[in-house]
Amino acid sequence: MRQNVDQKGEGSMKLRIWTAILAAMLLVITVTGGAEVHFAAGQTKKAEQSGDKIRAADTGRLTLDYMPATAGIIVTDTASGAVWTSNPVDLEADKLAKGAKKMDLSAQLLLDYVDDQNKPFQLNSFTGSVKEAAPAWSKVQGGIEVTYQFPKAGFTVPVRYTLSGDALSAAIVTEGVKQQDKFKLVNISLLPFFGAAGSADEGYLFVPDGSGALINFNNGKSSYKSYNERVYGVDQALDYPSKTDQKETVRLPVFGMKKDDSAFIAVIHKGAYQAGITAEVSGKNNSYNNVFSYLNLIEFETNLLLEGTLNEKQVTRSSQSLTGGADYEVKYYFLNGKDANYAGMAGKYRGYLQTELGVKPTSLQAAAGGKQLPMLVDFVGGVKKKATFLGVPYNTVEVLTSFKDAGKAADRLLADGISNLSVRLEGWSAGGAKGEIPVSLNAEGKLGGNKGFKALAKNLESKGVAFYPVADPVKLYEGGNGFSKFWDAAKGISRAPALKYDYRLSDQTKNKDMKLWYLLKPASVNEAVDRFTAAAAKGGLKHASLQTVGSVIYSDFRRDSQPKNVTGAVWESGLQKGQSNLGGLMFDQPNAYTFPYAQSLSGVPLFSSGFDSEDEEVPFYSIALSGLLPAYSEPVNLSSMPQRYLLKLIETGTYPAFKFIARDSALLAGTEYDSLYSADFNLLYEDMKDQYHRLNEALGEVAGIAIKNHEKLQDGVYRTTFENGKTAVVNYNNEGAAVGADQIPALSYLIR
Repeated sequence: MRQNVDQKGEGSMKLRIWTAILAAMLLVITVTGGAEVHFAAGQTKKAEQSGDKIRAADTGRLTLDYMPATAGIIVTDTASGAVWTSNPVDLEADKLAKGAKKMDLSAQLLLDYVDDQNKPFQLNSFTGSVKEAAPAWSKVQGGIEVTYQFPKAGFTVPVRYTLSGDALSAAIVTEGVKQQDKFKLVNISLLPFFGAAGSADEGYLFVPDGSGALINFNNGKSSYKSYNERVYGVDQALDYPSKTDQKETVRLPVFGMKKDDSAFIAVIHKGAYQAGITAEVSGKNNSYNNVFSYLNLIEFETNLLLEGTLNEKQVTRSSQSLTGGADYEVKYYFLNGKDANYAGMAGKYRGYLQTELGVKPTSLQAAAGGKQLPMLVDFVGGVKKKATFLGVPYNTVEVLTSFKDAGKAADRLLADGISNLSVRLEGWSAGGAKGEIPVSLNAEGKLGGNKGFKALAKNLESKGVAFYPVADPVKLYEGGNGFSKFWDAAKGISRAPALKYDYRLSDQTKNKDMKLWYLLKPASVNEAVDRFTAAAAKGGLKHASLQTVGSVIYSDFRRDSQPKNVTGAVWESGLQKGQSNLGGLMFDQPNAYTFPYAQSLSGVPLFSSGFDSEDEEVPFYSIALSGLLPAYSEPVNLSSMPQRYLLKLIETGTYPAFKFIARDSALLAGTEYDSLYSADFNLLYEDMKDQYHRLNEALGEVAGIAIKNHEKLQDGVYRTTFENGKTAVVNYNNEGAAVGADQIPALSYLIR
């Protein structure tokens, strides 16, 4: 207060000041419910204006500090002293990054958005928010919430940072996300430079490409395309004229980084159905190596109009910009010392699956006299085939494996000492494979009818063989059983039913000679799962294999546009109901959302895509699931290199699966299953038996045991360590390898 104010004026001014302060305090309490709130520049305390750190949370293991001047965060791991920052501390020294890429390094959010003509734009939270209007922040339980305002683009994005135990949670609070009509958000990248490693750091980025892959720091691959893949794959409701390349799917919503003696594993805890993961190495846009995730809000689809005519043209459409109604939350878990590697990350994720998702270890059936490796044998029952009668064409069902055939095959396996056995049967229902969606136990008459089906199930169960009839509640090949192509098909952005094709191996274009299908809308998928599992339980079955629902996810672009996050929530409730009906569910090529409802898994990923940007393939998926859920391979007999594939099963502790038909393979001609060129049960039986016994010798004593560690010893030589102390060293090379005092022959293994 100025010195020249007289006494009378001074008393009046003090009264006005205290009145204003009390009014402001009441306003804050009314608006925030008592939370500590700090508004934009000019209304913050001197400490914040000077850029001082604010201690937001402390769990004893971790501390969280917030820097109001930059909106950055600092996480300190008190167990090791490792410091993890949202942005590189030496970013000003980066000589490579220029212009907008330089400004990106200071950002906690990167925004991709479009205008009403779908013209793309990019913006970062430093130039678009912090420099324009200092973000408001408030203390919340366990941390701090920061609200970024982007005045020029018209966006508001709140982000909440909290600590719990050894984890940092970073969440986009989607109910507070606002956007103007002129611009629509496409992607929001969260903490793109968290923990970013510089050229002097040693380590790697972990990405969940199939089985898992590592990207080494500073690997000199800046000219290659950066890793950027959607979690659970692309939106299957969209129309894809061709399949651009063969690649593995991201089946786990995780990513990570090892930097020197510390590491983190990040789990997309909420909103994973609409997430993507990006990894970049130094030398591309800047001097740092970083890995992060993003929330996708818009899908784009390119359609051909007047296809095949002179007026053919392409039209690109976009969906609405939708968050899916759930927060986007990523949990970062921090690792140190001997645990700071991809095996430690996988072990931490295994713990997450148990504590956060409630996945319980499944006890394995032990064979008489000791532990025996489980084996899954698939049979194809009946398939559709075109035939003629007096020159008139008609469709019939070709019997490849009758119910009696399947029973005899199981008896043969049991007689040869393979007792820890599961049998899965495809194409058992009326009409055979690729028919109506099964919702009952109405079996195909040519295979043996309802009576033969029930006899098979009862016979296998009495002998301790788990029987898994296959049901696909997603692919609508034919209307029937209460489902219609008109009413129950999911729709694409064009509002046309989502029509799907197989793709040719030769040129990856749509194969219109194969039977096409529609995607069942998510609510109808749940209905199909409920009806089938309830019918199976009522019919005395204990197991079933659900296809496709565990391996793909898609939107339903009707008028009210249901994005993938909503589909995921719908399916979770449906799978939970299915599990309550019938406990023994198996999922094929399973994504992580199936794990809480699964008794076993099949077709698990054992390889990565081998992208140019990647340096090493690792069995992260297998390590994470080991000791938790029984995991079966793709069919061994359909592998192009069975010897190497068997070594991969030993390296990853994966159980073997085989796929057969019980009758002559000549019957496959003229069916859509003629690609099963190596599936004659009788012809291949001895090979299968020999392969199984070799695997059982290697893995029998570690069946169901968690993997503790995995390491590359030299090129083509890997060692897996199980929690019971057993180790498996595999040599993929065409020549012998020396490991210490041991010699491992070419294409062989050593168990200790």
